[in-house]
Amino acid sequence: MKARNKFKYHGPKLSIIKSSGDVEQFNKSKLQRSLKRAGLRPKECKEITEQVAEKVRHGSTTHDIFKKTEKLVRQQSTIAATHYSLKKSLLELGPTGYEFEQFVGRYFESIGFTSYVGITLQGEFVRHEVDVVASRPNYQTYVECKFHNTIGRKNDIKIVLYVKARWDDLKNGPDGKYLREYYVATNTVFTSDALLYAEGVGLKLLGVNAPAEESFLDKIKRHKIYPITSLRRLKRIHCRELLRRNIVLCSELLLKKDLLLSMGLTEDEIENLFSDIVKLINH
Repeated sequence: MKARNKFKYHGPKLSIIKSSGDVEQFNKSKLQRSLKRAGLRPKECKEITEQVAEKVRHGSTTHDIFKKTEKLVRQQSTIAATHYSLKKSLLELGPTGYEFEQFVGRYFESIGFTSYVGITLQGEFVRHEVDVVASRPNYQTYVECKFHNTIGRKNDIKIVLYVKARWDDLKNGPDGKYLREYYVATNTVFTSDALLYAEGVGLKLLGVNAPAEESFLDKIKRHKIYPITSLRRLKRIHCRELLRRNIVLCSELLLKKDLLLSMGLTEDEIENLFSDIVKLINH
């Protein structure tokens, strides 16, 4: 009995296991802040945090805590649940990096660029394949995309050093005449060293923790460019087929009713799906 009580302890030293395998202390304030960012009211944030905290045990995983929390959030608001699980939705934009590159291209289109995926350009010394080229008149932005299948994977200093070297070669090459910015975009986080180095050399970052003033997740919510993996009514097999057809955003599905019917969805299923999308993008 004494051993069992030990695992019910909810004090400040309650340890949980992150997806990376690292151990951290369970932090109710951190959970409450994430619920607030999802769009829940303060009272709802507090109530859900307390309910989740009651179920956390010494040695619980962040994955289990996320699942418990997401279920409770969904009971309050499907839109808040979409926001809360946005990191998970980006992880599901796989299994290769190509789908994520398409999504990043859509982001740049949402802010006024024309985007191209998988373009080979000549640098000063060698040729480089650039994941995404975003263009405006006399202005180009190049983007290196780093997609990971697990949320625990971080983008370290080696990645930004590599991208900076490519940037230097490309901007001095014949195709770099209008190169003005170079980004690294990821569906996970950057290490502190990567953040510091990128800021120092002028590399732009898009990720779960970058930019500091408005992360990639915040930008996605502001521009309402939700990936189709955000839709919990949409089965994984259907997501895979739609991504294969280069349909990446929820908003793009509103023009694909005939395709959805051909994939086996019923009229009622499509109506409910479209209702969710309209609520999400009009929120």
